[in-house]
Amino acid sequence: MKVVSQSVGSLRKIDFVDALLRSKGVSAENSVTFEDPGAVGVACVSYVGPVHTFKPANQIYHGIGYRVCGAQTVRIDKPRSFPRGTGRSGMTAIVPASEESAWLSKGPHEMVHFYLSSRLVSDLAAEVYGVDGNHVEIQEAAFHIDESLARYAMIFRERLHDPEPVTELELNAVAHLLGAHLLRRYSNLARRPPSRIDRKLSTAELRTVTDYILAHLDSALRLSELAAVIGMDQYRFARAFQAATEDTPHKYLMRLRIAHAQDLLAASDLSLSTIAATVGFSSQSHMTLAFQRNLSVTPGRYRSERGNVVREESGPVRSVAGAA
Repeated sequence: MKVVSQSVGSLRKIDFVDALLRSKGVSAENSVTFEDPGAVGVACVSYVGPVHTFKPANQIYHGIGYRVCGAQTVRIDKPRSFPRGTGRSGMTAIVPASEESAWLSKGPHEMVHFYLSSRLVSDLAAEVYGVDGNHVEIQEAAFHIDESLARYAMIFRERLHDPEPVTELELNAVAHLLGAHLLRRYSNLARRPPSRIDRKLSTAELRTVTDYILAHLDSALRLSELAAVIGMDQYRFARAFQAATEDTPHKYLMRLRIAHAQDLLAASDLSLSTIAATVGFSSQSHMTLAFQRNLSVTPGRYRSERGNVVREESGPVRSVAGAA
């Protein structure tokens, strides 16, 4: 077995996953970390041959597995009559944190795994549905087709192979999406209407958040940190922010970093590495990748043209006055 990507999220904080990888001679490198205990873990793993895997009961993470391709996997802790006990390409299986499970994979195959904090799901239930999150139950779901989870898995499979570092803002975003999806479809709250309609951030709130981001642009900003600036919990903040800007906090932050880098490239003689660090990119290569994706030009080429590449090519950061 080998890890396809070295970019994995929070696996060190999930005991049974770490034990499984170690038992197969695999260690997770360059993991993305959260404040303990972590909202979500993501791994893209390929198995080079038949393998038995086991998930103990009473963990703090709900497990979601999506089969990308390869040989079948069979649930072996259930009787043969267990419906949908065999997984094939394009199928998803969900195992709640409280459940025990054992699996036999019959040959080489590739999986995307999500490990979603049960605490996060409980908090989302309280926020979205206005109920005591401690009474929320996630239902086990054997192998089946779930197009939404398939999209999330393939998006993150591609993302995990990307040289650009996975950020905590991105992992928080997928945690919220997955948590809301589990509640809507696989919990005892399924088909229950939300307790209220989400609102947008006000103009003043968005200006406060934007000013904070600009003042800390060189930092690795957390979603919880941005939410605390205006005294909002991070789950409601993420939705209200996107409603106001039509961007996730991560995408909005990236737009601001690129815009500030453009200004410095055009108006200063600072080195590319210094500019990258000043605006919060993890490295000069990270900034170059962001420029190529959003502006179709490298930072060096942008500087040499001194403004010939207009900022509108990537879409301007929406004005604070008009965003709400």
